[in-house]
Amino acid sequence: MNLGTLSNVLEKLYNRLGNKYLTDNFKTEPFEFKVKVIYDRDDPYDDYHIQIYTVPDIPENFFYKPEVKEEKKEWSDGIHISVLKNKFKEYTQYVDPTSKRYYGIKFMNVKK
Repeated sequence: MNLGTLSNVLEKLYNRLGNKYLTDNFKTEPFEFKVKVIYDRDDPYDDYHIQIYTVPDIPENFFYKPEVKEEKKEWSDGIHISVLKNKFKEYTQYVDPTSKRYYGIKFMNVKK
């Protein structure tokens, strides 16, 4: 799959599944995700860098909805964006399930 196609597929996946995950679990409105995938064979950790741009800017922390926190018996109030990066990285398995490639996720416009 070429990088343009991979970017488009991941963008659709994040706009559907990513927003569903966020709006079902956290106090937030849906985001508009734009994705750009870059290949970097010189990076010692990741073969592909997935750059995610959002409208509006994505916050560093997300806070659970009260009913979700109670249902899951969470001890924390929410998650850090690093947890969201791992969740979005899991979605790459939907696109290329047998791949041995390493993907790195980076949110490009984080609101601090």
